[in-house]
Amino acid sequence: MKLWRALISLELCLVLLALVAVCMSLGSFSLGGEYAVTINGMALFAWLRETPLFFSWWIWATLVLLVLLTLNTVLCSSDTLWMRWGRGGWTALLAPQLMHAGFLLIVLAHLLSAIGSSIHSFEVREKSLAALPDGTQYGISSIAVTTSSQGMPLAFSSELVTNLNNPDSRVIISPNHPWFLNGYGVYIKQAEAYPIKRALFEIHREPGAMPALAGALLFTVGNVLLVVVRSRVRENERCVSESIS
Repeated sequence: MKLWRALISLELCLVLLALVAVCMSLGSFSLGGEYAVTINGMALFAWLRETPLFFSWWIWATLVLLVLLTLNTVLCSSDTLWMRWGRGGWTALLAPQLMHAGFLLIVLAHLLSAIGSSIHSFEVREKSLAALPDGTQYGISSIAVTTSSQGMPLAFSSELVTNLNNPDSRVIISPNHPWFLNGYGVYIKQAEAYPIKRALFEIHREPGAMPALAGALLFTVGNVLLVVVRSRVRENERCVSESIS
């Protein structure tokens, strides 16, 4: 019984969160060299396989802590549902569960990206063809670069033919405005007009993007419902206090 209470306790959750913050802080300040450069350019688990434990220990420790935190969340939710089912309003019952579900989806999103994310960088030229990693081809119709009077680039973009069988199917990409297809995002990172029009493209794959968005929405809804519930409780307590006085 004591073990069960410890596993579902808020104190354990706070301790695990604090340890996660400590591990990630130590890793962020200690990691350097080539391993610091490559960690953002490949899937996390692929990076872990290629990195000595001396440099990656903090991520392994963080993963263990996140597993324990996930277990704490699942057990806490199940205990709450079991103890409060049918004993209160649906809003009060669902609010914390939505927050827990949102957190679990965010953890799942990071796990999916750690396993299957990828980044590919390559150079393209105007009036050429390129392809997504799954083989889908698209065309680079034009590359536009706006420069200052000193010749410095101010803005750049590229018009893509997204369907080679339909030349009218086009999209313009620019920094922070990528093109998404089949789970891939095509980003333009740099471009130049001289001596030839060419650009640096990056293709990102983030399988955890949608679960992360869903988790964030659920977590937000749960927080809003919790605020509403607590506001109602305080209002009821105030009304009772005024009626007594």
